[in-house]
Amino acid sequence: MADPLPPVPRHDPRRPPLVGRAREQDALRDHLAAALAGHGGLVLVGGEAGIGKTALAEETCREAAARGALVLVGRCYDLSETPPYGPWAEAFARAPADDTLPSLPAAVLPAEGQSEHLPGQGAVVARVLAYLIALAARRPLVLLLDDLHWADPASLNLLRALARQVAALPLLLLATYRADEVARGHPLYALLPALVREARPDRLDLRPLGEAALRALVGGHNALDASDEARLVTYLQAQADGNPFFVGELLRALTEAEALRPAAGAWVLGDLAVVGVPPLVRQVIDARVDRLGAATRDLLAVGAVLGQVVPFDLWQLVSDAEAAALHTDVEPALTANLLAETPDGRGARFVHALVREALYAGLPTHRRRALHGRAAEALLAQPAPDPDAVAYHLQRAGDPRAADWLLRAGGRALHAYAWLTAADRFEAALPWLEQAGAPAGERAWVLYALARLRVYAQPQRSAAALAAAARLVADDRALLGYVEQLRGLIACMGGDFQRGLAAMAAGVTTLERAAAPAIPDRLRAVWGEPPAVAELRGQLANWLAYAGRFAEVADLLARVAAHPGPAIPYYHAAEGTMHAALGRPPAARLARARYRTASRAREDYFQVAFSAFEDLSSGVMRYQADDLPMRQAMIAECEEAMIRASDVLMAGLAPRLARFPTSFVEGRWTEARTLAQQAHVEDPPLTHHCNPLAGAVAVAQGDLAQAWAIVYEELPEGPVTPPGRIFLLSALSLLHLAATLALDAGDLPAARAWLEAHDRWLAWAGAVLGRAEGALGWAAYHRAAGDPARAREHAAAALAHASDPRQPLALLAAHRLLGELDGDAGRHDDAATHLRAALVLADACAAPYERALTLLALTELRAATGERAAAGAALDEARALCEPLAAGPALARAGALAARLALLRTPRPAAPAGLTAREVEVLRLIATGNSNREIAAALCLSVRTVERHIENIYSKTGSHSKADATAFAFRHHLT
Repeated sequence: MADPLPPVPRHDPRRPPLVGRAREQDALRDHLAAALAGHGGLVLVGGEAGIGKTALAEETCREAAARGALVLVGRCYDLSETPPYGPWAEAFARAPADDTLPSLPAAVLPAEGQSEHLPGQGAVVARVLAYLIALAARRPLVLLLDDLHWADPASLNLLRALARQVAALPLLLLATYRADEVARGHPLYALLPALVREARPDRLDLRPLGEAALRALVGGHNALDASDEARLVTYLQAQADGNPFFVGELLRALTEAEALRPAAGAWVLGDLAVVGVPPLVRQVIDARVDRLGAATRDLLAVGAVLGQVVPFDLWQLVSDAEAAALHTDVEPALTANLLAETPDGRGARFVHALVREALYAGLPTHRRRALHGRAAEALLAQPAPDPDAVAYHLQRAGDPRAADWLLRAGGRALHAYAWLTAADRFEAALPWLEQAGAPAGERAWVLYALARLRVYAQPQRSAAALAAAARLVADDRALLGYVEQLRGLIACMGGDFQRGLAAMAAGVTTLERAAAPAIPDRLRAVWGEPPAVAELRGQLANWLAYAGRFAEVADLLARVAAHPGPAIPYYHAAEGTMHAALGRPPAARLARARYRTASRAREDYFQVAFSAFEDLSSGVMRYQADDLPMRQAMIAECEEAMIRASDVLMAGLAPRLARFPTSFVEGRWTEARTLAQQAHVEDPPLTHHCNPLAGAVAVAQGDLAQAWAIVYEELPEGPVTPPGRIFLLSALSLLHLAATLALDAGDLPAARAWLEAHDRWLAWAGAVLGRAEGALGWAAYHRAAGDPARAREHAAAALAHASDPRQPLALLAAHRLLGELDGDAGRHDDAATHLRAALVLADACAAPYERALTLLALTELRAATGERAAAGAALDEARALCEPLAAGPALARAGALAARLALLRTPRPAAPAGLTAREVEVLRLIATGNSNREIAAALCLSVRTVERHIENIYSKTGSHSKADATAFAFRHHLT
């Protein structure tokens, strides 16, 4: 039997006690115990600066180490540019490394570390996870990531990937952050809700200390009499507002000023005015630092410039201090708990970021600049200086060499797949390049590079960079070609295909005719070569396919086949989109699978995610909706890719977005509308992919205004919108949706216009996908127009289109409509056969709303055949399915059916004058004063069908008006 783990240690009396945090400490101890037992977890500790986040987390780390766990700590630092994976590099600097553990990649190791450079961000994440899993298998692990509000996006992506797996490991993951510094637009702002969904962390939001906690804190330090204790607690409440760090600093200031002093075995509180009332913690820190002496104060000021962690060798170089004198002068700050020595003994770190911030802010500007300059020179003298650190100090020193080092830092981030960090570094280099007199062409290439890096996550900023690049150069045809092509891509992403495709084509043509791009050597060394023209032509083919311009796509693909060269993954994407629309699902699946394989090989997980999303939308959900394992596998693939691509996708949307294409069918309508609204705000290009499904949800829930708004957002010219203006498949869905809305409103001319537009788009593209829906739309139109023969003809055509190639959801809708039409015509057996087929498909597709609509049709059929019990059971189930969905129109139809069933429960004599059961229902509603439209709504018929029934009633009963018909109903006891 294994030895038991050591017990939780008692509090170290040399450290200030944690007060007012009993609940949080208990929660952390529970998590630690679970991790030691093999069940890991993530704990997020948030709160304002100085509230005690780090102290609480470090106390847990001490307890974990005492109980046998391995503790790794990585911190993020303000006033310096945290490099990609900065906190991870700090944590792994102290991590074990031997041949039995997977090696860590160079991207997450300190600058001096030697290791393998992996081919992409996904490989980096996978290797780190493998290392941590192997490490935790040896010994329980606690990993603290401190001050994540200063973390770089790449570090946050790695945290997210680990958090999803931590539950199955003996690993406690602690993360602290300042909640008040995480606003919209901050990388952590979008990540936090994603972490909550995916990892279900415990969230500890620290609040200011209350009076009882302050009294405990004062009592633990100083034995005061009751009156002095009350006076001190009141003072601390007023000045520190319950912030533990401020409280600690005030207590130290009072003690050092002897306003709080020991006397005769107890403590005495003197005049608090002796210390004064520091309005800011900086004043408290300044007063405390001053008491350490001028030499220590000056040394701390230099340290504040160098960083949160200060290596002694760098400190000595910048301060011009002798080694012995440096350590002598640092000692008082260590004793005063302003500094703590680093574990390796090679430097010191500021105990709290606020200490460093206060010291830094207190330096005159010219002194700060000079110290930053000295720090930069000292770093540059090292064999392999860290580019982020050098760039930071050169920037603060006002040194124009900052441009070159910012470009190097951006290049390092780029090769670590931290694209947004790379873009930020390139952007920061621009004013320095201009100041140094760099040629306009060089600055324009930098703008193009950062535009490429931001094109998916921040398209508006990308477009602004391209505009600036174009203004800088007028004679570099190659660069202008690249700029035009990327502008076109952004326009297409925004839904403007007409302008976007023209710009993309113009850019590619310009590049084909231009000389090789003249990229400055130092830029070429940073990011390599720009995209090859063949790759951009493949991207153009892909967007032509989205627009439905399949003849042009086929021509481009034929040209590629005739002149083979290096594989261009975008051509596979174009093939996949084209084959899906042309009704070739096996070819579409194969092409998209090839595209995702090629994209994975070059670590482009944005394209993997987007391709999987498209395959789910226009492949699986169209052609294989009843293959539930396939559906789940594709969702899982999409989710994984979206997590890995979160540096270029909005973290607040991914990976929930992976389930969006299935959300309507599966009845997750609230989630669908929330995601669509969020996409509209956070990622506008994504809105064009979400709108058709969001419109379908709006119609099903009776939000007609929202549904029409979505239609006209995508098709502002209405039914006369020329084909090719937006995504073909989105347009077809919205045109069909608009026809449905018009039919529901009884506007047959408008419905006809929308259906004709749908036919026009289909014919223009030669598409197969959408033909079944078009035929269903025409069937509904003719049914509403009172022409059941033509309605059935189109419904049968829809069934044929949905059968070849097989489209389960379209088949379901065609069977249901044929069942309703056969029921209207009295062909009850045929109707039952179609409705049974529809129910089987609804169950196979796991589609509760489709099942509910089919049950409502079955209720009508059973009511017509007098099967009251079966009709009631079907109606009850339909209502139970519709109520959680808030499917208003379907529930209204169910209410009307319930009223009809209530009438059937009362035995009635045989209908006189040869009236059918449906004509009797219409006559009863006439007799109770209902209008034709009200009768249509009550019986779920079109107004035209009601009018036809009324004509039959008049003919059979010899009536000439509704008054005559009402009198007939009363005479024959039909009311």
